[in-house]
This record gives sequence, structure tokens and C-alpha cells, in this order.
Amino acid sequence: MNAAVQQHANRRTAIRLGLVAAAMFSFGYVLTPFYDVLCRAIGLDRARPEFATAIPTALRLEFDTNVAAGLPVTIEAIDRVVAAKAGGLVKARFRIANTGDTPLTIRAIPSFAPVRAAGLLQKLECFCFDALKLAAHETRDVTVVLLVAKELPEELGAATLSYTLQPA
Repeated sequence: MNAAVQQHANRRTAIRLGLVAAAMFSFGYVLTPFYDVLCRAIGLDRARPEFATAIPTALRLEFDTNVAAGLPVTIEAIDRVVAAKAGGLVKARFRIANTGDTPLTIRAIPSFAPVRAAGLLQKLECFCFDALKLAAHETRDVTVVLLVAKELPEELGAATLSYTLQPA
């Protein structure tokens, strides 16, 4: 009788372990679509197709935006991440809005990270060249056009171009 009880307990343990293994397999199978949905829901940038074949002649260029404290303005990078190919042109769009009740004159101050990326990206057209005058509650789309150096260092996989809005 004791052997029969032991055999029943072993069978029950084997079934439970089989169910746990099936649940773990199912979780792994469902994880990829769940991750895609989660990333879209919280706005994270997944791998972009143009970076799938990234070679040393491509650079991931990210745009960051900031506003000086107390300035009633917002700035948003419409094109947050772009692929910059060696010797090519990059165009990125931004949306600037005056959220205040009075007209403003502002200036965008650019900065690069890492700093050596500044020597690889030449601004041909930029909203940072001149001061911007915005009427009360005006929203404006602006652009920056960059010329990428013909040769990019292999170890530089990504660069960030940041704009900070300051009063002019």
C-alpha cells in the first residue's frame, strides 16, 4: 500500500512539473508580442528597419529637446530617431509652441553628444541659426537639415543632437 501511495504522489508531481514546463514555454512564446504591445503603449522606440543592416557607414541619430526654466514654450522632436548614412542628408522636424499669452522671441541652442559628433554632422539648415518670434499660442513646425560626413568612425554607433530653447 505504501508503494502505491508513493507511486501516486510521484505521478502527481510529474504532472505538476509538466504543467509548469508547459506554462513556461507558453510564457516565452507570448513574450515577444506582449513586449511589442507594451513598447507601443509606453512609446518606447523599438529597433527601426533602417538600422537592421547597420554597417559602419550608418549612424543612429537621436534628437533631444529641452526648455529653459520658466519659459512658456514646448518643443517636441517629431522625428526622434533617424538613420544617418555616411555622405547623406538628414532632415528632422520639430514642433515648437508658445503656450503663453504674450509673443516671445526664443533661440534654440544646439549641443552634440558625444562632442566629436559635431565634426561629423554639418548643419545646412537649422531653426537654431536665427531667433524665432512666436505669437501668443502659436505653434510652428521647424526643421534641421544635416550633412553627414563621408566617413564615420566604426565605434560611433549613435549620436544625440539636443536643442535647448532659451529666451533671445
